[in-house]
Amino acid sequence: MKTQLFLILVMTLFFGSVSQSAEHRAAQPNIILILADDLGYSDLGCYGGEIHTPHLDSLAKRGVRFTQLYNSARCCPSRASLMTGLYPSQAGIGDFTTGRPHPTRGPGYLGRLNEQCVTLAEVLKPAGYGCYYVGKWHMHEQTGPIKRGFDEFYGYTRGHSHDQYDADYYFRLPQGRKPELDLPKDKFYATDAFNDYAMEFIRQGQKSGKPWFVFLGHSSPHFPVQAPAERADKYDKTYRRGWDVLREERYERMKKLGLINGDHWKPTPRALVPVDRNDIANGYPGKPNPAWDSLDKDRQLDLARRMAVFAAMVESVDHGVGRIIKHLQATNDLDNTLILFLSDNGACYEWGPFGFDGRSRVGTTTLYTGDDLRKIGGRGTHQSYGSAWANLGNTPLRLYKHFTHEGGISTPFIAHWPKGIGRPDTWVRTPAHVMDIMPTVLDATGAKYPQVRNGQTIPPMEGVSLLPAMRGKSLPKRSIGFDHQGARALRNGDWKLVWSKRMPTEIKWELYNLAKDRCETNDVAARHPVRVKLLAAEWETWARRVGVIYDNPARPVKSNDPPSPQIAKRSIAISAQVKSRAEQGVIVAQGGREHGFAVHLVNGRLAFDVRVKGKVTRITASDRAGETFAFKAELTGELMSLSIDGKPVAKAKSPGLIPVQPKDGLNVGRDELTAAGQYEPPNALAGTVSKLEIRTGEKAP
Repeated sequence: MKTQLFLILVMTLFFGSVSQSAEHRAAQPNIILILADDLGYSDLGCYGGEIHTPHLDSLAKRGVRFTQLYNSARCCPSRASLMTGLYPSQAGIGDFTTGRPHPTRGPGYLGRLNEQCVTLAEVLKPAGYGCYYVGKWHMHEQTGPIKRGFDEFYGYTRGHSHDQYDADYYFRLPQGRKPELDLPKDKFYATDAFNDYAMEFIRQGQKSGKPWFVFLGHSSPHFPVQAPAERADKYDKTYRRGWDVLREERYERMKKLGLINGDHWKPTPRALVPVDRNDIANGYPGKPNPAWDSLDKDRQLDLARRMAVFAAMVESVDHGVGRIIKHLQATNDLDNTLILFLSDNGACYEWGPFGFDGRSRVGTTTLYTGDDLRKIGGRGTHQSYGSAWANLGNTPLRLYKHFTHEGGISTPFIAHWPKGIGRPDTWVRTPAHVMDIMPTVLDATGAKYPQVRNGQTIPPMEGVSLLPAMRGKSLPKRSIGFDHQGARALRNGDWKLVWSKRMPTEIKWELYNLAKDRCETNDVAARHPVRVKLLAAEWETWARRVGVIYDNPARPVKSNDPPSPQIAKRSIAISAQVKSRAEQGVIVAQGGREHGFAVHLVNGRLAFDVRVKGKVTRITASDRAGETFAFKAELTGELMSLSIDGKPVAKAKSPGLIPVQPKDGLNVGRDELTAAGQYEPPNALAGTVSKLEIRTGEKAP
């Protein structure tokens, strides 16, 4: 009888668990994330643009739109942040993808997704989702979509862009998977092919009986600007009116839409062309983009056609969105599908007001006239539309992609989920970031963010769920940091500190109150020097924490590190006072991957590392350090030792004196380049180091 009761109890618990799991699965939304490439802040119709985007506009009308959704200033860093919920440097793509990472820049600049992060697919698959990826990957082919959690893929993994008509460049994964769709080479156009495969994968997800996640990563409208000529023709007349008139009209439409909602929005003048080679900048380096009416007729016609092709690319993306909406409506999946649409950065200025032809930084600018105008954007072409059209795309904000002013890091963002959000046709004015996509998706699906991946500890998410903001609630107060190849910023409440690059004037910290000046027209840094100093220090603390290496000689907060002592073939005695509650962090380090030393905290305990010929010898205190302590670390030819507050805490046989002077200099409170000790750089201490002394003995023969 007891056995029977036991079996009944087990069966009840078992079937009860299955019932709850099935109920939970039924409540999970499907997810479609659509990412456009180099789309400007105001290019869409629902953000004030003149481009025909009725389907995205309809999603906006039935969903919510964000006015302050930030990106990471460029394609691949934004993708890394969006995909992982971290800052780009934490995910391994601090500035750009590369197969040859710089040897001294650390794991934040690996040039591909690192092993200490998880992707959206790696989090959603354990929650029961089928995961599909279409289009541009751009997080390096070594860590492609199948390797990082996606079940199915169609697109490309190498490079940031390619000829949209080259069918052979785009492929199906996993290896050996037979393509489901017949895409004739003579009619192939990548944007259409991506839309086709998004539809195919949605159907596969619906047939699977599981909730599904489709990531549609368009390469449009990134250069080369390419679209079938007949699609661009409809826009010729519009863009022959010029960027000055169209900027004014966009601004007025933005006011009518309610996006611009007060006098804290002020139109900016035509943006400066960044300082560059004169030929690349089309003769305008450091100068404002030219007035449209100052150009001769042939140049106007050439530029109008380039922008017409760009607009046709955007409309082609929108056409695919329309197909998705129609299919989801027909299959009764629209209401419980969370659709997110955004761009990866602001509009792209590369490189001057006339754009370029040929490969990016080596191409010249060709002037097309007469019948040749319709060749722009055709098969085999490689053209951009230039900085002045990008200035239109970011109306009314300052600057462009690559920069951390608002025009570079602000993106349109639409969220549509009738069952989960409601609140149709609503503007959300809460500052947010693409790193918030991961926690938002987890919040919507119930998926769990792991602490470990393949034995590697995963940093906690930096982002926060945006569902409360989408539903009309507030988000926790926080600061958001930015860095891209010398351009920097920190958003703290209404205040934004920003550092530019490649400008004709002196570059220094600028300060804006975005609640009063969203378009950054009034730099108030001179009136608030204390606030600038505090925010600059906060930016530097953030940069060290997330692994940003900033080697610009004009860095905002100069290091107080003393000169690097000569330590080759010498005994060393290091002493200092420390105040910190940190568990980890470098107190002092000199050297790098070949030779050097480091005193640092490991799980709250003081450690002394000595590296000789790449090998690290470590001694560690057995007890945790206090919040305030003094230490002394010594290295001789026979012994290495460590004491805290005058009490010996560890010693070991010496690995020998450091044989050569290290290439990396002395760092206090951090190790920014290659690691002198056994830890991942950059590594910084949250605390203070004072009364540092480094004494060296006589040089050994």
